[in-house]
Amino acid sequence: MKSSSFAEIDAMVRDGKVVVSADDSTVVAAVQDALKAGRSLTFYLSPAQAAAFKAWYWTPQRVKDRGMEPVSRAEREKISSELRVKDIGPAYSNRIDCECGAQYGAFEFIEQGVAEHGKESVDAVLALENTYVLRVNPVTPTVCSVCRTIVIIGHEYDMTGRYGCCRSEGTVVM
Repeated sequence: MKSSSFAEIDAMVRDGKVVVSADDSTVVAAVQDALKAGRSLTFYLSPAQAAAFKAWYWTPQRVKDRGMEPVSRAEREKISSELRVKDIGPAYSNRIDCECGAQYGAFEFIEQGVAEHGKESVDAVLALENTYVLRVNPVTPTVCSVCRTIVIIGHEYDMTGRYGCCRSEGTVVM
C-alpha cells in the first residue's frame, strides 16, 4: 500500500470511522450478518465482493417481491439533464407510491441525494471506479418530492457497479 493510503485510513479512523480489510468471503459474510441482524451500515466493496453479495441477495423472488425494475433510459436521461448528474448507467429501482399520489423512484432518489448531500458528493460516488457502495438497512428516510412527507416503505436500488441498497425483511425507516 502507498503511504497516502495509510494517511487516508488514519484520517477516517480519526473521524470515528472504522476500516476493515479481509478476504472476500469474510467481507460478504459480514454484509450478510449485518443485513440479517437489521444493523444499519455502509460497506465499500470491491466489484467481486459486490457481485457475490448481489448474487446471494437479489434472488428472482426478492426482485419480484421488492418491485425492482430496470431504470428506463428516459428516467436516466432526466436525471442527467435536470439534475446535471452524469448518467448513472444500468440501474434497478423499485417505485414507491406516496399517499399524495406521487411516485418515488431513481430520479427522486438522486434528487434527494443532491438536496441532502450536495451534487459534489453524488458526483463523487458515481465517479468511483473500483468501489461499490452498499447501504445496508439505511436509516435515511425516503421523502416524497411533492408533499415532503416521509414514505414508510423503503426505497431499494442498484446502480450497477456503483451504489446499492438492501434491507432486512420488515425494515421500517423513520
